[in-house]
Amino acid sequence: MEGFKFKKNTLLKLARSVGIKRISREALIEVDRTIDSISEKIANNAIEFAKHAKRLTVKKEDIELATR
Repeated sequence: MEGFKFKKNTLLKLARSVGIKRISREALIEVDRTIDSISEKIANNAIEFAKHAKRLTVKKEDIELATR
């Protein structure tokens, strides 16, 4: 059985906040995977922006650029 990287209740709250009343376990797992994948890509891009600016600290601006 596969677990979640994010808390199940957090994913359920997210689904409900956009109007989903019922969601299958399989759909929750897919949402979990998708959020994890997107978050990882954003983090990696933000790290590259910080490195380019010769910084070790990732700043808000790096995240903003990475999400464009």
